[in-house]
Amino acid sequence: MGEGGVLVEWDWWTVDFGDAHAGAAGVLVGGGEPGPVYFDVGGGPDVPSTTHWSAYDGRARRPRAEALRAVCACGWRSAAQYPLDWDTIGDQPLYEADVDLTGALADWTAHLSVVRDNAVPLPERLAALMRLVELGSGRSSVNWPVVACGDPAGDAAMRPRHHDAEE
Repeated sequence: MGEGGVLVEWDWWTVDFGDAHAGAAGVLVGGGEPGPVYFDVGGGPDVPSTTHWSAYDGRARRPRAEALRAVCACGWRSAAQYPLDWDTIGDQPLYEADVDLTGALADWTAHLSVVRDNAVPLPERLAALMRLVELGSGRSSVNWPVVACGDPAGDAAMRPRHHDAEE
């Protein structure tokens, strides 16, 4: 489950980046991204919802997608938009339609290339510390996004701080 109980269904995922850069075809309605689609299951405290592109087909009072674009879990959105041809799609549900996602996939793949080209290897001491945290937490750190840590020149973030010292 994603934030707020919304089911986040990613279309694309890589071993290199895991959940930190999972990708999907994002929906555009009226030039912006609509909120999640909710499903009426007849009652109860939990109302299932999704942001998967295939749910935005205008059926059952859901918004109808006008275009798709690549989106990434990191927050990146592609500038390119791929309009949906509803004359060709007709009344069928989007999940049954032959929707071409190759443009959005190519955009997301290009985004990953930029991320990969700008990635900096972790200093060995930081990688070792992450392995210790991983062992202690019982969770894998493979999908933990690391953006920036401490002073890259002096590795000050890795030195123990003495709280009794004058600062």
